Amino acid sequence: MCETMAGALERSPRTGPAPTAGINGDLEDWLVRNRPPEGEWVPDADIAPLPPPGLMYPTTGLTNPVHFAYHGTDFLRALSQLSPMPLRDYRAVLDFGAGVGRIARMFQGFRGRYVGVDIDAGNVAWLEANLAHVEAVQTTPRKPLPLANNSFDYVVSISVFSHLTEVDQHFYLAELGRVAAPGAILMLSIHGARALERALSEDVIFEMLSIPRDRLEEIAAGFAAGRGYGFIRQDGHLTSATYEYGITFISPDYIKTEWGRYFEVLTIGVGALHDFQDVVVLKAR
Repeated sequence: MCETMAGALERSPRTGPAPTAGINGDLEDWLVRNRPPEGEWVPDADIAPLPPPGLMYPTTGLTNPVHFAYHGTDFLRALSQLSPMPLRDYRAVLDFGAGVGRIARMFQGFRGRYVGVDIDAGNVAWLEANLAHVEAVQTTPRKPLPLANNSFDYVVSISVFSHLTEVDQHFYLAELGRVAAPGAILMLSIHGARALERALSEDVIFEMLSIPRDRLEEIAAGFAAGRGYGFIRQDGHLTSATYEYGITFISPDYIKTEWGRYFEVLTIGVGALHDFQDVVVLKAR
């Protein structure tokens, strides 16, 4: 292990009260406790708080706290099944595009270092105020991450690479490669061939994405012809004069060739998130 990596990964977690078992206990028990019945729900003291609906919606499209909690448990289960070791055993986690803690909440009690970065100031403020185990960091689009080289042995990113232009994708793959320690595991979600198939064949998915059918068909034709990257710009809450946001589809072959320039591609969990988004599992060199 290089000195830079050792210094970052062996850094003591922030001081304060001893954490509850949380992520460190039995995973199935933790998932059950975080998966409330339908209806009103007030988490007990060991469960991380839920963000208000006004913060949930821009990043997840959800406004129901129970559904937000369900997403967290579903995603944690999927990530756990894809990970080569228990998630609690990583020592330094980077949550790239943390939003308002859909994944971060589930790491309640984590004994290592957990850094959640996001470009939205409101999201970062909520994370900082409500999730004591998270170091919340605001980032600037298309600027280097304010994080040291070789700092993390696990990187997770949900619903970020599914919305980037091809140029931005390469920029952030390089940045994650910089901050990931050699041997680190990365799990990045994408819209792959499964999402594209469902968008074209299921009216509910098509309407949810709110993009023209001819553009979807164009991307599908590109996949068939070997062009594995399709981006459709949307005028969403993150789109600005300096940053484009949209819906992105990436083929498995593209992942293997282009992402393989930065990382070792271990596997692609097809439809791992709600039978829709794929999770690409990578290993840093």
